[in-house]
Amino acid sequence: MEYDRKKHRFFVPAFENQQQILVRNMFYKTTFIFVLSLASVVQTHASISKSDSLFDMEESGEASLLTPLRPAYLSSVTLGGDWRSNWFLNIQGGTSAFVGSPLGCADLFDRTRPVIQVNVGKWFTPAIGGRIAWQGMEFKDCQLETRKYRYVHADFLYNLTHDFCLNDQGLSRWDVIPFVGVGMIHNKDFQSNGNYGKMCGDTHPFAFSYGIQGRCRMTNRLYLTAEFSGMTTFRSFDAAGASNRFGDNMLNLSAGLSLTLGKPGWKRVIDARPYINQNDRLMEYCNRLKDRHVEDVRIIAEYHKILEIEGLLDIYGDSVEQKGMIASKRLFPKNNYSGLNSLRARMNDKGLNGRSENTQNSMKKSGYNQDERTENAIDGYKHDCLVSMNDSNGCIGAPVYFFFKIGTDELTEPSQLLNIEGIAGIAVKYGLKMKISGAADSATGTEAINCELSTKRAEFIKRLMIERGVDSRNITIHPIGGIDSFSPVTANRNSCVILSF
Repeated sequence: MEYDRKKHRFFVPAFENQQQILVRNMFYKTTFIFVLSLASVVQTHASISKSDSLFDMEESGEASLLTPLRPAYLSSVTLGGDWRSNWFLNIQGGTSAFVGSPLGCADLFDRTRPVIQVNVGKWFTPAIGGRIAWQGMEFKDCQLETRKYRYVHADFLYNLTHDFCLNDQGLSRWDVIPFVGVGMIHNKDFQSNGNYGKMCGDTHPFAFSYGIQGRCRMTNRLYLTAEFSGMTTFRSFDAAGASNRFGDNMLNLSAGLSLTLGKPGWKRVIDARPYINQNDRLMEYCNRLKDRHVEDVRIIAEYHKILEIEGLLDIYGDSVEQKGMIASKRLFPKNNYSGLNSLRARMNDKGLNGRSENTQNSMKKSGYNQDERTENAIDGYKHDCLVSMNDSNGCIGAPVYFFFKIGTDELTEPSQLLNIEGIAGIAVKYGLKMKISGAADSATGTEAINCELSTKRAEFIKRLMIERGVDSRNITIHPIGGIDSFSPVTANRNSCVILSF
Protein backbone atom coordinates (compact mmCIF):
# COMPACT_ATOMS: atom_id res chain seq x y z
CA MET A 1 0.00 0.00 0.00
CA GLU A 2 1.30 3.45 -0.93
CA TYR A 3 0.39 6.97 0.10
CA ASP A 4 -0.10 9.75 -2.46
CA ARG A 5 0.85 13.01 -0.74
CA LYS A 6 -0.60 15.17 -3.53
CA LYS A 7 -4.02 13.54 -3.43
CA HIS A 8 -3.84 12.78 0.31
CA ARG A 9 -5.05 9.19 0.05
CA PHE A 10 -3.80 5.60 0.18
CA PHE A 11 -3.89 3.45 -2.92
CA VAL A 12 -3.04 -0.13 -3.77
CA PRO A 13 -2.56 -0.38 -7.52
CA ALA A 14 -1.68 -4.04 -7.49
CA PHE A 15 -5.02 -5.03 -5.92
CA GLU A 16 -7.49 -2.90 -7.87
CA ASN A 17 -8.48 -5.89 -10.00
CA GLN A 18 -8.89 -8.03 -6.91
CA GLN A 19 -11.22 -5.44 -5.39
CA GLN A 20 -13.37 -5.30 -8.49
CA ILE A 21 -13.60 -9.08 -8.64
CA LEU A 22 -14.61 -9.31 -4.96
CA VAL A 23 -17.29 -6.63 -5.24
CA ARG A 24 -18.64 -8.22 -8.42
CA ASN A 25 -18.82 -11.65 -6.76
CA MET A 26 -20.69 -10.20 -3.77
CA PHE A 27 -23.13 -8.51 -6.14
CA TYR A 28 -23.75 -11.79 -7.95
CA LYS A 29 -24.35 -13.63 -4.67
CA THR A 30 -26.78 -10.97 -3.42
CA THR A 31 -28.67 -11.00 -6.73
CA PHE A 32 -28.88 -14.80 -6.68
CA ILE A 33 -30.30 -14.86 -3.12
CA PHE A 34 -32.89 -12.20 -3.97
CA VAL A 35 -34.00 -14.01 -7.16
CA LEU A 36 -34.27 -17.29 -5.25
CA SER A 37 -36.47 -15.65 -2.57
CA LEU A 38 -38.66 -14.02 -5.20
CA ALA A 39 -39.10 -17.35 -7.01
CA SER A 40 -40.25 -19.05 -3.81
CA VAL A 41 -42.77 -16.25 -3.23
CA VAL A 42 -44.18 -16.60 -6.74
CA GLN A 43 -44.46 -20.39 -6.34
CA THR A 44 -46.32 -19.98 -3.04
CA HIS A 45 -48.66 -17.44 -4.58
CA ALA A 46 -49.43 -19.79 -7.49
CA SER A 47 -50.58 -22.54 -5.12
CA ILE A 48 -53.16 -20.32 -3.42
CA SER A 49 -56.74 -20.12 -4.64
CA LYS A 50 -57.72 -16.92 -6.39
CA SER A 51 -61.09 -16.78 -4.66
CA ASP A 52 -61.79 -13.56 -2.78
CA SER A 53 -63.30 -15.40 0.19
CA LEU A 54 -61.45 -17.76 2.45
CA PHE A 55 -64.62 -19.78 3.06
CA ASP A 56 -67.23 -20.81 0.52
CA MET A 57 -70.89 -20.86 1.54
CA GLU A 58 -72.48 -24.15 0.63
CA GLU A 59 -75.90 -23.97 -0.97
CA SER A 60 -78.53 -26.01 0.81
CA GLY A 61 -82.29 -26.24 1.16
CA GLU A 62 -84.82 -24.03 2.89
CA ALA A 63 -83.89 -25.46 6.29
CA SER A 64 -80.56 -23.60 6.19
CA LEU A 65 -82.05 -20.18 5.44
CA LEU A 66 -82.06 -19.19 9.11
CA THR A 67 -78.76 -20.89 9.98
CA PRO A 68 -76.14 -18.33 11.10
CA LEU A 69 -73.38 -17.98 8.53
CA ARG A 70 -69.73 -18.42 9.35
CA PRO A 71 -67.96 -15.11 8.63
CA ALA A 72 -65.93 -15.14 5.43
CA TYR A 73 -63.13 -12.61 5.03
CA LEU A 74 -61.95 -10.84 1.91
CA SER A 75 -58.39 -11.67 0.99
CA SER A 76 -55.86 -8.83 0.73
CA VAL A 77 -58.35 -6.40 2.32
CA THR A 78 -57.87 -5.11 5.87
CA LEU A 79 -58.69 -2.00 7.85
CA GLY A 80 -55.75 0.14 8.94
CA GLY A 81 -54.97 0.05 12.64
CA ASP A 82 -54.56 3.07 14.90
CA TRP A 83 -51.21 4.54 15.96
CA ARG A 84 -51.01 2.27 19.02
CA SER A 85 -51.04 -1.04 17.14
CA ASN A 86 -48.39 -3.14 15.33
CA TRP A 87 -45.25 -1.51 16.73
CA PHE A 88 -42.23 -3.80 16.95
CA LEU A 89 -38.84 -4.05 18.63
CA ASN A 90 -36.23 -6.13 16.80
CA ILE A 91 -32.85 -7.12 18.30
CA GLN A 92 -30.37 -9.05 16.17
CA GLY A 93 -26.78 -10.18 16.34
CA GLY A 94 -24.43 -11.56 13.74
CA THR A 95 -21.34 -10.85 11.71
CA SER A 96 -20.28 -8.07 9.35
CA ALA A 97 -17.52 -7.52 6.81
CA PHE A 98 -16.21 -4.15 5.64
CA VAL A 99 -15.34 -3.91 1.93
CA GLY A 100 -13.78 -0.51 1.32
CA SER A 101 -11.91 1.37 -1.36
CA PRO A 102 -9.01 0.78 -1.30
CA LEU A 103 -9.65 -2.84 -0.44
CA GLY A 104 -6.46 -4.00 1.19
CA CYS A 105 -4.79 -7.38 1.07
CA ALA A 106 -7.20 -9.58 3.05
CA ASP A 107 -10.14 -11.58 1.74
CA LEU A 108 -13.73 -11.26 2.93
CA PHE A 109 -13.52 -13.73 5.80
CA ASP A 110 -10.47 -11.98 7.28
CA ARG A 111 -12.57 -8.83 7.62
CA THR A 112 -15.52 -10.26 9.59
CA ARG A 113 -16.37 -8.76 12.96
CA PRO A 114 -19.41 -9.12 15.25
CA VAL A 115 -22.33 -6.73 14.83
CA ILE A 116 -25.41 -5.77 16.88
CA GLN A 117 -28.58 -4.34 15.35
CA VAL A 118 -31.50 -2.76 17.25
CA ASN A 119 -34.62 -1.74 15.29
CA VAL A 120 -37.82 0.02 16.39
CA GLY A 121 -40.62 0.48 13.89
CA LYS A 122 -44.27 0.18 12.99
CA TRP A 123 -46.34 -1.56 10.34
CA PHE A 124 -48.80 0.95 8.88
CA THR A 125 -50.52 -1.67 6.71
CA PRO A 126 -49.94 -5.43 6.38
CA ALA A 127 -47.54 -4.67 3.50
CA ILE A 128 -45.92 -1.31 4.31
CA GLY A 129 -43.85 -0.40 7.35
CA GLY A 130 -40.97 1.70 8.55
CA ARG A 131 -38.25 1.49 11.16
CA ILE A 132 -35.44 3.39 12.85
CA ALA A 133 -32.34 1.20 13.22
CA TRP A 134 -29.05 1.38 15.11
CA GLN A 135 -26.09 -0.77 14.14
CA GLY A 136 -22.59 -0.88 15.46
CA MET A 137 -19.57 -2.48 17.08
CA GLU A 138 -16.35 -2.94 15.10
CA PHE A 139 -14.97 -3.23 11.57
CA LYS A 140 -11.58 -3.80 9.95
CA ASP A 141 -10.33 -1.09 7.62
CA CYS A 142 -8.05 -1.47 4.61
CA GLN A 143 -5.04 -1.91 6.91
CA LEU A 144 -6.96 -4.63 8.83
CA GLU A 145 -6.96 -2.48 11.93
CA THR A 146 -10.03 -2.89 14.16
CA ARG A 147 -12.05 0.28 14.56
CA LYS A 148 -15.35 1.13 16.22
CA TYR A 149 -18.34 2.62 14.44
CA ARG A 150 -22.05 3.28 14.78
CA TYR A 151 -24.69 3.58 12.10
CA VAL A 152 -28.18 5.10 12.48
CA HIS A 153 -30.60 4.82 9.58
CA ALA A 154 -34.31 4.89 8.66
CA ASP A 155 -35.70 2.15 6.42
CA PHE A 156 -38.78 1.60 4.29
CA LEU A 157 -40.14 -1.97 4.61
CA TYR A 158 -42.33 -3.88 2.17
CA ASN A 159 -43.75 -7.31 3.05
CA LEU A 160 -43.96 -9.43 -0.10
CA THR A 161 -45.98 -12.19 1.61
CA HIS A 162 -48.43 -10.08 3.63
CA ASP A 163 -51.51 -11.93 2.29
CA PHE A 164 -50.28 -15.55 2.42
CA CYS A 165 -51.29 -18.12 5.07
CA LEU A 166 -53.16 -15.63 7.25
CA ASN A 167 -54.64 -16.39 10.66
CA ASP A 168 -57.75 -14.80 12.18
CA GLN A 169 -55.76 -11.68 13.12
CA GLY A 170 -54.54 -11.18 9.54
CA LEU A 171 -50.94 -12.19 10.35
CA SER A 172 -49.01 -14.34 7.86
CA ARG A 173 -46.93 -17.32 8.90
CA TRP A 174 -43.84 -16.45 6.84
CA ASP A 175 -42.69 -12.99 5.78
CA VAL A 176 -40.15 -11.94 3.16
CA ILE A 177 -39.36 -8.24 3.65
CA PRO A 178 -36.96 -6.29 1.40
CA PHE A 179 -36.01 -2.81 2.61
CA VAL A 180 -34.09 0.32 1.62
CA GLY A 181 -33.11 3.34 3.68
CA VAL A 182 -30.76 6.22 4.37
CA GLY A 183 -28.75 7.25 7.40
CA MET A 184 -25.51 8.54 8.89
CA ILE A 185 -22.49 6.42 9.82
CA HIS A 186 -19.74 7.50 12.22
CA ASN A 187 -16.19 6.14 12.54
CA LYS A 188 -15.45 6.65 16.24
CA ASP A 189 -11.67 6.20 15.73
CA PHE A 190 -11.51 8.59 12.79
CA GLN A 191 -9.79 11.39 14.77
CA SER A 192 -7.77 9.23 17.13
CA ASN A 193 -4.88 8.50 14.79
CA GLY A 194 -3.14 11.85 14.37
CA ASN A 195 -2.55 12.78 10.76
CA TYR A 196 -4.48 9.71 9.63
CA GLY A 197 -7.70 11.31 10.77
CA LYS A 198 -7.03 14.62 9.08
CA MET A 199 -6.73 13.24 5.59
CA CYS A 200 -10.49 13.46 4.98
CA GLY A 201 -12.84 16.04 6.40
CA ASP A 202 -16.21 14.34 7.19
CA THR A 203 -16.55 11.88 10.10
CA HIS A 204 -20.35 11.44 9.66
CA PRO A 205 -20.76 10.51 6.00
CA PHE A 206 -24.13 9.89 4.40
CA ALA A 207 -24.97 6.21 3.76
CA PHE A 208 -27.50 3.99 1.98
CA SER A 209 -28.90 0.82 3.57
CA TYR A 210 -30.55 -2.09 1.77
CA GLY A 211 -31.24 -5.76 2.29
CA ILE A 212 -33.87 -8.42 2.87
CA GLN A 213 -35.31 -9.86 6.07
CA GLY A 214 -37.12 -13.12 6.67
CA ARG A 215 -39.55 -13.64 9.55
CA CYS A 216 -41.26 -16.69 11.03
CA ARG A 217 -44.25 -16.09 13.30
CA MET A 218 -43.93 -18.09 16.52
CA THR A 219 -46.84 -16.37 18.30
CA ASN A 220 -48.97 -13.35 17.45
CA ARG A 221 -46.39 -11.17 19.21
CA LEU A 222 -43.07 -12.99 18.76
CA TYR A 223 -41.15 -13.54 15.51
CA LEU A 224 -37.87 -15.25 14.67
CA THR A 225 -35.93 -13.05 12.21
CA ALA A 226 -32.94 -13.47 9.89
CA GLU A 227 -31.52 -10.61 7.84
CA PHE A 228 -28.97 -10.05 5.09
CA SER A 229 -28.21 -6.35 4.65
CA GLY A 230 -25.68 -3.96 3.26
CA MET A 231 -24.50 -0.37 3.65
CA THR A 232 -22.78 1.89 1.10
CA THR A 233 -21.13 5.20 1.98
CA PHE A 234 -18.34 7.52 0.82
CA ARG A 235 -14.78 6.25 0.55
CA SER A 236 -13.70 8.64 3.30
CA PHE A 237 -15.47 6.56 5.96
CA ASP A 238 -12.28 4.63 6.86
CA ALA A 239 -10.10 7.73 6.24
CA ALA A 240 -8.47 6.05 3.26
CA GLY A 241 -10.34 7.38 0.26
CA ALA A 242 -11.98 10.32 -1.46
CA SER A 243 -14.83 12.05 0.32
CA ASN A 244 -16.82 12.78 -2.84
CA ARG A 245 -17.23 9.26 -4.22
CA PHE A 246 -19.07 6.19 -2.99
CA GLY A 247 -16.96 3.12 -2.44
CA ASP A 248 -17.00 1.88 1.16
CA ASN A 249 -19.43 -1.00 1.80
CA MET A 250 -20.40 -3.11 4.78
CA LEU A 251 -22.18 -6.47 4.49
CA ASN A 252 -24.14 -7.91 7.44
CA LEU A 253 -25.66 -11.30 8.20
CA SER A 254 -27.66 -11.45 11.44
CA ALA A 255 -30.49 -13.23 13.26
CA GLY A 256 -32.64 -12.39 16.27
CA LEU A 257 -36.11 -11.91 17.70
CA SER A 258 -38.84 -9.36 17.01
CA LEU A 259 -41.47 -8.47 19.62
CA THR A 260 -44.75 -6.79 18.64
CA LEU A 261 -45.77 -3.90 20.89
CA GLY A 262 -49.36 -2.72 21.21
CA LYS A 263 -52.26 -4.57 19.62
CA PRO A 264 -51.05 -7.13 17.05
CA GLY A 265 -52.84 -7.98 13.84
CA TRP A 266 -55.35 -6.33 11.57
CA LYS A 267 -59.11 -6.08 11.42
CA ARG A 268 -60.15 -8.08 8.41
CA VAL A 269 -63.08 -7.12 6.22
CA ILE A 270 -66.00 -9.56 6.19
CA ASP A 271 -67.23 -10.62 2.78
CA ALA A 272 -70.84 -9.45 2.51
CA ARG A 273 -71.71 -11.57 -0.52
CA PRO A 274 -72.80 -14.71 1.42
CA TYR A 275 -75.17 -12.56 3.48
CA ILE A 276 -76.51 -10.84 0.37
CA ASN A 277 -77.12 -14.23 -1.25
CA GLN A 278 -78.86 -15.50 1.88
CA ASN A 279 -81.03 -12.38 1.99
CA ASP A 280 -82.01 -12.88 -1.66
CA ARG A 281 -82.96 -16.50 -0.94
CA LEU A 282 -85.00 -15.40 2.08
CA MET A 283 -86.85 -12.84 -0.02
CA GLU A 284 -87.62 -15.49 -2.64
CA TYR A 285 -88.88 -17.85 0.06
CA CYS A 286 -91.04 -15.10 1.59
CA ASN A 287 -92.54 -14.33 -1.81
CA ARG A 288 -93.39 -18.01 -2.29
CA LEU A 289 -95.06 -18.10 1.13
CA LYS A 290 -96.97 -14.93 0.28
CA ASP A 291 -98.27 -16.48 -2.94
CA ARG A 292 -99.24 -19.63 -1.05
CA HIS A 293 -101.08 -17.56 1.55
CA VAL A 294 -103.01 -15.69 -1.15
CA GLU A 295 -104.04 -19.03 -2.65
CA ASP A 296 -105.13 -20.35 0.76
CA VAL A 297 -107.24 -17.25 1.38
CA ARG A 298 -108.92 -17.71 -1.99
CA ILE A 299 -109.71 -21.37 -1.24
CA ILE A 300 -111.11 -20.51 2.19
CA ALA A 301 -113.33 -17.84 0.63
CA GLU A 302 -114.67 -20.42 -1.82
CA TYR A 303 -115.42 -22.86 1.01
CA HIS A 304 -117.13 -20.05 2.88
CA LYS A 305 -119.42 -19.36 -0.08
CA ILE A 306 -120.29 -23.05 -0.44
CA LEU A 307 -121.21 -23.42 3.24
CA GLU A 308 -123.25 -20.23 3.10
CA ILE A 309 -125.21 -21.53 0.11
CA GLU A 310 -125.78 -24.92 1.78
CA GLY A 311 -126.83 -23.30 5.06
CA LEU A 312 -123.99 -24.90 7.03
CA LEU A 313 -122.03 -21.75 7.82
CA ASP A 314 -123.18 -21.57 11.45
CA ILE A 315 -122.06 -25.14 12.10
CA TYR A 316 -118.77 -25.30 10.19
CA GLY A 317 -117.85 -21.63 9.94
CA ASP A 318 -115.18 -21.78 12.64
CA SER A 319 -113.58 -24.82 11.04
CA VAL A 320 -113.40 -23.12 7.67
CA GLU A 321 -111.73 -20.05 9.15
CA GLN A 322 -109.05 -22.24 10.71
CA LYS A 323 -108.56 -24.45 7.62
CA GLY A 324 -104.97 -24.65 6.44
CA MET A 325 -103.50 -23.26 9.66
CA ILE A 326 -101.06 -25.62 11.32
CA ALA A 327 -100.87 -25.37 15.07
CA SER A 328 -97.41 -25.25 16.55
CA LYS A 329 -96.31 -26.64 19.87
CA ARG A 330 -94.49 -23.39 20.51
CA LEU A 331 -96.99 -20.63 19.83
CA PHE A 332 -96.78 -17.17 21.33
CA PRO A 333 -98.99 -17.35 24.46
CA LYS A 334 -102.14 -15.24 24.40
CA ASN A 335 -104.37 -14.23 27.27
CA ASN A 336 -107.81 -15.86 27.14
CA TYR A 337 -110.42 -14.40 29.46
CA SER A 338 -113.30 -16.66 28.44
CA GLY A 339 -113.00 -18.82 31.54
CA LEU A 340 -112.72 -15.83 33.85
CA ASN A 341 -115.68 -14.09 32.22
CA SER A 342 -117.71 -17.29 32.39
CA LEU A 343 -116.98 -17.64 36.11
CA ARG A 344 -117.96 -14.01 36.70
CA ALA A 345 -121.24 -14.50 34.78
CA ARG A 346 -122.12 -17.64 36.71
CA MET A 347 -121.44 -16.01 40.06
CA ASN A 348 -123.48 -12.92 39.18
CA ASP A 349 -126.41 -14.68 37.50
CA LYS A 350 -126.70 -18.12 39.07
CA GLY A 351 -127.73 -19.42 42.42
CA LEU A 352 -125.78 -21.58 44.79
CA ASN A 353 -126.69 -24.66 42.82
CA GLY A 354 -124.73 -23.35 39.84
CA ARG A 355 -127.80 -23.09 37.57
CA SER A 356 -129.30 -19.89 36.22
CA GLU A 357 -132.90 -19.25 37.18
CA ASN A 358 -133.34 -17.14 34.07
CA THR A 359 -132.21 -20.04 31.97
CA GLN A 360 -134.71 -22.36 33.65
CA ASN A 361 -137.60 -19.93 33.18
CA SER A 362 -136.74 -19.31 29.55
CA MET A 363 -136.61 -23.04 28.89
CA LYS A 364 -140.04 -23.52 30.47
CA LYS A 365 -141.54 -20.65 28.50
CA SER A 366 -140.23 -22.12 25.29
CA GLY A 367 -142.07 -25.35 26.01
CA TYR A 368 -138.93 -27.37 26.58
CA ASN A 369 -139.45 -29.88 29.43
CA GLN A 370 -136.40 -31.55 30.88
CA ASP A 371 -136.80 -35.17 31.71
CA GLU A 372 -135.17 -36.82 34.67
CA ARG A 373 -132.16 -38.07 32.74
CA THR A 374 -131.34 -34.62 31.42
CA GLU A 375 -131.75 -33.16 34.90
CA ASN A 376 -129.40 -35.77 36.38
CA ALA A 377 -126.84 -35.19 33.63
CA ILE A 378 -126.83 -31.44 34.30
CA ASP A 379 -126.49 -32.03 38.04
CA GLY A 380 -123.59 -34.41 37.46
CA TYR A 381 -121.85 -31.95 35.18
CA LYS A 382 -122.36 -29.20 37.75
CA HIS A 383 -120.95 -31.40 40.50
CA ASP A 384 -117.85 -32.29 38.45
CA CYS A 385 -117.19 -28.62 37.69
CA LEU A 386 -117.48 -27.62 41.35
CA VAL A 387 -115.21 -30.46 42.46
CA SER A 388 -112.64 -29.50 39.83
CA MET A 389 -112.65 -25.83 40.84
CA ASN A 390 -112.43 -26.63 44.55
CA ASP A 391 -109.43 -28.84 43.92
CA SER A 392 -106.26 -27.10 45.08
CA ASN A 393 -104.66 -27.80 41.71
CA GLY A 394 -107.65 -26.55 39.71
CA CYS A 395 -107.36 -23.49 37.52
CA ILE A 396 -110.13 -20.96 37.02
CA GLY A 397 -110.11 -19.87 33.41
CA ALA A 398 -106.96 -19.58 31.34
CA PRO A 399 -103.61 -18.36 32.70
CA VAL A 400 -102.91 -14.65 32.22
CA TYR A 401 -99.42 -13.71 30.97
CA PHE A 402 -97.47 -10.51 31.53
CA PHE A 403 -94.43 -9.81 29.37
CA PHE A 404 -91.24 -7.99 30.35
CA LYS A 405 -88.35 -6.20 28.68
CA ILE A 406 -85.10 -8.13 28.36
CA GLY A 407 -82.98 -8.24 31.49
CA THR A 408 -85.50 -6.26 33.63
CA ASP A 409 -88.69 -6.60 35.65
CA GLU A 410 -90.32 -3.78 33.64
CA LEU A 411 -93.44 -4.53 31.58
CA THR A 412 -93.11 -4.20 27.82
CA GLU A 413 -96.39 -2.25 27.66
CA PRO A 414 -97.96 -0.16 30.48
CA SER A 415 -101.37 -1.20 29.16
CA GLN A 416 -100.81 -4.63 30.75
CA LEU A 417 -101.61 -3.01 34.10
CA LEU A 418 -105.30 -3.16 33.11
CA ASN A 419 -105.11 -6.94 33.46
CA ILE A 420 -103.69 -6.47 36.96
CA GLU A 421 -106.73 -4.39 37.93
CA GLY A 422 -109.20 -6.95 36.62
CA ILE A 423 -107.53 -10.01 38.13
CA ALA A 424 -107.00 -8.34 41.50
CA GLY A 425 -110.67 -7.27 41.62
CA ILE A 426 -111.92 -10.83 41.00
CA ALA A 427 -109.47 -12.34 43.50
CA VAL A 428 -110.43 -9.88 46.25
CA LYS A 429 -114.18 -10.16 45.66
CA TYR A 430 -114.31 -13.95 45.79
CA GLY A 431 -111.29 -14.69 47.96
CA LEU A 432 -109.47 -16.64 45.26
CA LYS A 433 -105.97 -17.98 45.58
CA MET A 434 -103.32 -16.83 43.16
CA LYS A 435 -100.21 -18.57 41.83
CA ILE A 436 -97.63 -16.32 40.15
CA SER A 437 -94.77 -17.82 38.16
CA GLY A 438 -91.83 -15.91 36.71
CA ALA A 439 -89.62 -16.90 33.79
CA ALA A 440 -86.74 -15.63 31.64
CA ASP A 441 -85.54 -16.68 28.21
CA SER A 442 -82.68 -19.16 28.33
CA ALA A 443 -81.20 -17.73 25.13
CA THR A 444 -79.63 -14.87 27.10
CA GLY A 445 -78.00 -14.77 30.51
CA THR A 446 -76.62 -17.48 32.75
CA GLU A 447 -78.67 -19.90 34.84
CA ALA A 448 -78.07 -17.90 38.02
CA ILE A 449 -79.04 -14.61 36.37
CA ASN A 450 -82.20 -16.13 34.87
CA CYS A 451 -83.27 -17.59 38.23
CA GLU A 452 -82.80 -14.23 39.92
CA LEU A 453 -84.60 -12.41 37.11
CA SER A 454 -87.58 -14.80 37.14
CA THR A 455 -87.92 -14.27 40.91
CA LYS A 456 -87.90 -10.48 40.48
CA ARG A 457 -90.61 -10.66 37.83
CA ALA A 458 -92.86 -12.83 39.98
CA GLU A 459 -92.26 -10.55 42.99
CA PHE A 460 -93.10 -7.53 40.82
CA ILE A 461 -96.53 -8.93 39.88
CA LYS A 462 -97.11 -9.99 43.50
CA ARG A 463 -96.36 -6.48 44.74
CA LEU A 464 -98.85 -5.00 42.26
CA MET A 465 -101.53 -7.46 43.39
CA ILE A 466 -100.94 -6.65 47.07
CA GLU A 467 -101.15 -2.92 46.31
CA ARG A 468 -104.60 -3.57 44.83
CA GLY A 469 -105.92 -5.36 47.90
CA VAL A 470 -105.07 -9.03 47.34
CA ASP A 471 -104.15 -10.81 50.58
CA SER A 472 -100.48 -11.81 50.48
CA ARG A 473 -101.37 -15.12 52.19
CA ASN A 474 -103.36 -16.11 49.11
CA ILE A 475 -100.41 -15.52 46.77
CA THR A 476 -97.66 -18.01 46.05
CA ILE A 477 -94.79 -17.36 43.68
CA HIS A 478 -92.95 -19.91 41.61
CA PRO A 479 -89.73 -18.78 39.84
CA ILE A 480 -89.02 -21.04 36.87
CA GLY A 481 -85.71 -19.64 35.64
CA GLY A 482 -84.65 -19.70 31.98
CA ILE A 483 -87.03 -21.39 29.51
CA ASP A 484 -87.36 -21.82 25.75
CA SER A 485 -90.97 -23.04 25.67
CA PHE A 486 -92.38 -20.32 23.42
CA SER A 487 -91.56 -18.70 20.14
CA PRO A 488 -90.47 -15.98 19.52
CA VAL A 489 -87.81 -15.74 22.21
CA THR A 490 -89.40 -12.60 23.70
CA ALA A 491 -92.43 -14.66 24.76
CA ASN A 492 -90.29 -16.52 27.31
CA ARG A 493 -89.75 -13.31 29.31
CA ASN A 494 -93.05 -13.55 31.15
CA SER A 495 -94.89 -13.90 34.41
CA CYS A 496 -98.00 -16.09 34.54
CA VAL A 497 -100.96 -15.59 36.94
CA ILE A 498 -103.30 -18.53 37.69
CA LEU A 499 -106.45 -18.21 39.86
CA SER A 500 -107.86 -21.09 41.88
CA PHE A 501 -110.15 -21.76 44.87
